[in-house]
Amino acid sequence: MRIAVLGGGPGGYAAAFEAARLGAEVTLVERERLGGTCLNWGCIPAKTILRSAHICADTRHAADYGLVAAPATVDVDALRTRKEGVVDELVGQIEATARRLKVRVVYGTGRLTAPKTIEVEFTHSGNETIAADAVILATGSIVFKLPNIDHDLEGVWTSDHAVALSEIPRDIVIIGGGVIGLEFTCAYAAFGSKVTVVELMEQVLPGNDRRVVKLAQAKLEEMGVTFHLGDAVESVERHGARMLSTLRSGGVLESDIVMSAVGRVPNSAGFGFDTVGLEFDRRAIKTDEHFRTNLEGVFAIGDLIGGMMLAHVAEEEGVLAARNAVAELSAAGADATLASMRYDCVPACVYTFPEVAVVGSSRDGAKERGIDAVQTVSKFAANAKALGEGDSDGFVQLVAEKGTGRIIGCQLVGPHAVEIIHEVALAMAHDITVGQIAHTVHAHPTVSEVIKLAAADAASKV
Repeated sequence: MRIAVLGGGPGGYAAAFEAARLGAEVTLVERERLGGTCLNWGCIPAKTILRSAHICADTRHAADYGLVAAPATVDVDALRTRKEGVVDELVGQIEATARRLKVRVVYGTGRLTAPKTIEVEFTHSGNETIAADAVILATGSIVFKLPNIDHDLEGVWTSDHAVALSEIPRDIVIIGGGVIGLEFTCAYAAFGSKVTVVELMEQVLPGNDRRVVKLAQAKLEEMGVTFHLGDAVESVERHGARMLSTLRSGGVLESDIVMSAVGRVPNSAGFGFDTVGLEFDRRAIKTDEHFRTNLEGVFAIGDLIGGMMLAHVAEEEGVLAARNAVAELSAAGADATLASMRYDCVPACVYTFPEVAVVGSSRDGAKERGIDAVQTVSKFAANAKALGEGDSDGFVQLVAEKGTGRIIGCQLVGPHAVEIIHEVALAMAHDITVGQIAHTVHAHPTVSEVIKLAAADAASKV
């Protein structure tokens, strides 16, 4: 069986590799580099930069740890070289996996010209028609550009410019207080930039629990960040070497750089999707729970189908879509058993200082769904390891169903939050109760003990 995958990001290469493991002959079409946005321009370079930013911030508090050290300064060229080295290493590993699994990688721009046919214009020269028994579309997303801002204007950035590390601005206005905006806020504030965040909603990290948001914002304000909430940038102009951002409220912000960080949209234009009759919901391709589109033999995954636009979601969707494609082709007309994904136990992480991680619903969300739930809070201020590391701000907030002890959700803000959230995600995925977590021995001292304490408290109340 022949399977073609269009797009080599986390969802695309995961789909290609899984299909190859299942015995399919796989062709993977990628326009630029394997790894997609996440690896080349998003998650990985951003987190690499944030690691340097964290060290930079820590040196300013060396005296708190009984150390004498001068605050670190940024060597932009060295920082960029390290970032590029990490990215290149990971891209190389993906390329090596493709070779090991005998996945044929074709570099060029692909267009869907028929339900199971991709026309590829090679990056350098030439073209090829790839006919397959099934196609998996994984073209990801692109930066959303505000229509009232000239993004070609010198001094206007998106996240792509931010990870390119051409300079550390003296002052920067970041439009958007969501995940992308706040992560770069942390990085540039730690590097010494004066950062101002403008967010249209009345809170940063819209959609998150207010207790989480309050602490996250307070810690950023301690770093010198200024917030304009419930406001918007109406226009951006360049005057000499400076940028002037006019706010809806009437104020004007002056800065070296204006960065637009208002999110991403499905990358559905220019691939021929509309001409072959695929159904859309705005710019996202519509699929069923098995990632099948309205065209037979055509699947779609990742940011292209909207929903939770996260790399790890795309990766899992890619694996499941590949399994479903192979199952349908192997069934030879018989009913195939197809896989679907549980989104209620997928963690979402924000790599701010401190980190934020959430999974499932808050207590208010549970109430809206008609679930009678209890909520317990355990603070890092009482955690031995967090205190020893000097990083004790934050808490774990655990939500469990009354009667059953089933975990409905968890909101974490604090040290190593993006790592320890997986204990709760695992429990939710396998119906492990708060009582069972509470009776599981946790190593001491570890920050994960806050989850055990919250679970024990919840177990006594459900």
